[in-house]
Amino acid sequence: MSEFVLAKLEMEETAATIAADRQYVEFAVDAIKAARLDIERQIRKDDFFVTTLEPYELRGSGSKVLNRMCEAARAAGVGPMATVAGGIAQEALEGMVAQGCSHGWVDNGGDVAMILEHPATVEVFSNPGSSAAIALEMEPTGGIIGMCTSSGRLGHSISFGDTDAAVAIAADAYLADALATAIGNLVKDGPSVQTCFDGFKHLRGFTGGLVLRDGDVAMYGKLPKIVNTEHNPERVTSHSKMSSSKYLGRTYLDSEEVKT
Repeated sequence: MSEFVLAKLEMEETAATIAADRQYVEFAVDAIKAARLDIERQIRKDDFFVTTLEPYELRGSGSKVLNRMCEAARAAGVGPMATVAGGIAQEALEGMVAQGCSHGWVDNGGDVAMILEHPATVEVFSNPGSSAAIALEMEPTGGIIGMCTSSGRLGHSISFGDTDAAVAIAADAYLADALATAIGNLVKDGPSVQTCFDGFKHLRGFTGGLVLRDGDVAMYGKLPKIVNTEHNPERVTSHSKMSSSKYLGRTYLDSEEVKT
């Protein structure tokens, strides 16, 4: 019988939790390495790729990863690096699915690609220090989807907004990551919470969104059921060097058996 594990990986700036039957984890790791290599090559080629906050046009033909990053960024009106965490999660999960994985997920610092055969509960981490949280009760997905989160108050990613959490659900994690960033950027105060989805409702592949700010809540599209849950800090995926201004980089992988 297969053993379902949570494998925690650190590789340079990437910090991910890979959840799947054990035999698939190595394929996720290989995909993360390959995606990072593509991105690092592009940064060495043109460092504007990593600094621009606007859509980026590749010169010549790019790799699959770079093209997907730029396509999602263009759709949401953000820079390509706004898609990097979700994109790496997407590539990692696709690497496992190509080998037969039909139930699992990759959580890259709160940006998640998932494929579910069984229901799963996903906590929306937005209130450090609280023992209570809200969560989304996910049903079987029928394929890969992306669920990504941006925050103007938590984490190290750039946000020009002021949200506790901006969650986007989309057809893949590239697009979900770009949209979470773009939506979160628009939230400056209470009234803007209610209008933050307006510019994105037409986008193909954007299926649902949730924004939280100081007790104000906005929802869009087809969302899973929202439930109360107990905050579990051990399940939050964060880098061990998050407090450092520059990650020193190392590879770290461990796993624990879990029940689903």
